[in-house]
Amino acid sequence: MKIDRDIATFLYWLKEESTIFLPEAWRDLPNLEDEIATLADRESSIAEAIKDWCMEHDLGEELRDFLRKEIEDVGEPTPTTMQPLTNITQTLRTSIEESYKKLQAAAENQSDTSNDSK
Repeated sequence: MKIDRDIATFLYWLKEESTIFLPEAWRDLPNLEDEIATLADRESSIAEAIKDWCMEHDLGEELRDFLRKEIEDVGEPTPTTMQPLTNITQTLRTSIEESYKKLQAAAENQSDTSNDSK
């Protein structure tokens, strides 16, 4: 079974296009991770949770536009051509956690750098 396009897009954003997320969205990622944990690999429920989260963080149009572009541009490989995932919940939770930790580390390094220059 192929992974849902919304899930695939979200995973792609986390790994390849993380600048799409505003700081408020980054701070709220752990809440999405917790919600996904309760959905136990129910792909349609997870996709719906991701869509809702994207809408809350003003990413609904970006998600729609990205999926539309993907349909129009059939020449390039897309996130939906990814290999099927056997454990969607764990994959998403791990990706969210890793991305969140990278953001925190980058923020700490930035604050350390700004403190050093004073």
